[in-house]
Amino acid sequence: MKKVQIFFRGITEIVGSSEMGLLILANEPDTKQIAIICDKYMEYEFSLRIGKPSVLDKMIPEVLCQINPEMNSDYYEIFFSSISDGQYQALLMNKTTLEMTKMRASDAVLLANIAQLDIYMEETLFSRQSVPCESGKSKMALPVNALSRQMLEQALEKAITDENYELASNLRDELQKRQRTDH
Repeated sequence: MKKVQIFFRGITEIVGSSEMGLLILANEPDTKQIAIICDKYMEYEFSLRIGKPSVLDKMIPEVLCQINPEMNSDYYEIFFSSISDGQYQALLMNKTTLEMTKMRASDAVLLANIAQLDIYMEETLFSRQSVPCESGKSKMALPVNALSRQMLEQALEKAITDENYELASNLRDELQKRQRTDH
């Protein structure tokens, strides 16, 4: 299995949603990027670490990394293996034992940021999910399979209201596809 190393590049808000944000990760030459949806609490956690307040060394993720000397890139890495129902499947991989622990995608990126772990994505998944990096652009396209069911339903309602029937059809198809796989 081939994998692509990706790097956390920042966090941004989803326009029109005060409840969610996007974690932006890109490949090394910054030619392709993906977005991982996160909640407002994770946005806050990242904003704390970007601002580097002095309280960080007393926060639980940092403390746990400090007391576990093996929580570093010599022993662990984050791996995104697939996407299911709008959620990236993230694994914390122990490089020595090859033990894998499932994690929520946004938590995996936060842990990687704190412990300085390498982040990888399965190469085919990255090729399918990534979009070109465009500097100076304030918008980023998201593949419909990277949206939660709730976000798909909201986008469908908006597409119908805006009379964008082609988009509405694509969103409806994705919702139906997920419904079939749930049963």
